[in-house]
Amino acid sequence: MGISSWRVLGAEDPEFAQEEAAGQSGLVSQLRPLIAELTAPGDLVFDPFAGWGTTLVACAAEGRRGVGIEINPDRARQARQRVARHPEQRMLCGDARKPPLDPDSADLVLCDLPYFGTNLDQTAPDPGQLYALRDYDTYLAALDEAFAAVAAVMRPGAHAVIAVQNRRIADRFVPLAWDAARVLGRHLTLGDERVHLYDWPVKDEDDPMRTNRSHEYLLMARK
Repeated sequence: MGISSWRVLGAEDPEFAQEEAAGQSGLVSQLRPLIAELTAPGDLVFDPFAGWGTTLVACAAEGRRGVGIEINPDRARQARQRVARHPEQRMLCGDARKPPLDPDSADLVLCDLPYFGTNLDQTAPDPGQLYALRDYDTYLAALDEAFAAVAAVMRPGAHAVIAVQNRRIADRFVPLAWDAARVLGRHLTLGDERVHLYDWPVKDEDDPMRTNRSHEYLLMARK
């Protein structure tokens, strides 16, 4: 049975639609099909950039064990509160470059990258806080470290799914998705890309070089 390269995302699952997580970057309904496809019940799913814990909620819904780490203490605290009713899920505060897992233990890595050039955590002193990095080459070098560490905790044959968009920062186009794929390919075998499409409005814009960017790449890789 073939797999479509794209999927149009709708509303959140009603069961999770009322969950409040400020800045939540993903939908539980977006992640559940990937977890069900790429793992078996009881498998271990690792999110190295766990944010507000959406991946762990999706793991709980699919009967998988999840481990998430988030470098921002406040976000990690909020995520722990969010997943507190799911005792099989572990939400930790830490650095993606130093994952708290044994080698060859994760069955799936699933995450949304902390994007370069956002206005989040700009004053964070920790070099592991990718949001805070203002130089693109420095950001990619930190990403390279994180991907190397993540690959080490994946079991042979395990998959990784990295969600990322290209970026427009002021008047500059930043090919973040393509550069992230190049960096990821140093550590894992790239398989393909998938595209998630969002129903976002189109702005009144006459510049043919700008769109509403209502899509996100999923970089598919395997160890």
